[in-house]
Amino acid sequence: MSLDKSVIDNLFPSLFLSKRKTILIWNSAHRIETAAFGIGHEPFVQYGCEISDCILFDNATSPDLLPIEDYDAIILHMHELWITGHPIYNRQKYQRLIFLTQEAPTTLAIDVNEMGNYFNWTMSYRFNSDIQLLYGRIHPGPTAPKTREETDQMVKGTTAKNYAAHKTQQIAWMVSHCDTHGLRETYVAQLSKFIPVDIYGGCGNLTCDRNESHWLSDPICYTMLEKKYKFYLSFENCICTDYVTEKFFELLNYDIIPIVYGGANYSQLAPLHSFINALDFTPETLAQYLKILDANDTLYNEYFWWKDHYRIESGIEQMARHGFCDLCKKLHQDDGVTKYYPELLTDWNPDTVCEKVESWDIPTYPVTHRFFKL
Repeated sequence: MSLDKSVIDNLFPSLFLSKRKTILIWNSAHRIETAAFGIGHEPFVQYGCEISDCILFDNATSPDLLPIEDYDAIILHMHELWITGHPIYNRQKYQRLIFLTQEAPTTLAIDVNEMGNYFNWTMSYRFNSDIQLLYGRIHPGPTAPKTREETDQMVKGTTAKNYAAHKTQQIAWMVSHCDTHGLRETYVAQLSKFIPVDIYGGCGNLTCDRNESHWLSDPICYTMLEKKYKFYLSFENCICTDYVTEKFFELLNYDIIPIVYGGANYSQLAPLHSFINALDFTPETLAQYLKILDANDTLYNEYFWWKDHYRIESGIEQMARHGFCDLCKKLHQDDGVTKYYPELLTDWNPDTVCEKVESWDIPTYPVTHRFFKL
């Protein structure tokens, strides 16, 4: 249903008097990255946004929609745009059309070649996005080291807790997407030849509960992994620039070492020596290194030096809160500023921003460096 502006003025006079910015989710507002925030004005207040003078509409369910020409911003979910198509109307100069995705370019069912000079802002996991919609954030606390020398000293310091105590298994992996662009499954198959890997989910023979409303497994699963296993495979389904998901950030909340496999610069995201990068090794040499850590509690515990000095934000709530609070703030602060993306290929062409691994059967991917000498 669409209402005339005069009717809206009578029904919602405060909407215009307070100069709230209006945001329309054009399609797929049910997807969890937007649904987690909520609809209307109240979520901006509830989440304590620095600037809360905004109101969010869902094109599919909001009962009192404005004429599409009246919105200050229109969000288009790229992942399901093929279902709805983009809005066709007399677009106003002040409106911001926003390219939103939490998916990597390898899974986008759209042709970004056709989207030049259409979008004003991007809202995604990319760090150069106009509005960052991140799977997680890591914040240094007051006692976090300021220099590499301080970091090295803290890594080598003695931890009060033995994080290896009572752990009986080595490596776990929860996964339901079995065939991937990044060939993580091939890496794991090779790794399994040299060290046991327990696989939970649709791609393995072990099970653990999953929350069907979103991408996170049940907290019970993470607690089980933390008690039982020393290492977890935080493997992304592709190796694309900046693409790092809950597979990494969620694990940092638990006492288990994440082994990462992805295209993000993890060293800029997380404390030094808080993770192991599988792409620094071949599957065989990674297995050898993990066996060394498994046999030496002192070396294993060094990977947890950072726990008392950093704070982790992970999960859906923080993603939505940061994203929509930042969007509201930007709409107010950039009022009158016009920007278009002449092309999107630079950031969203899978052929240029994603690594294509041919095979892990014979290691062809460049191994950048090793943490130890064999």
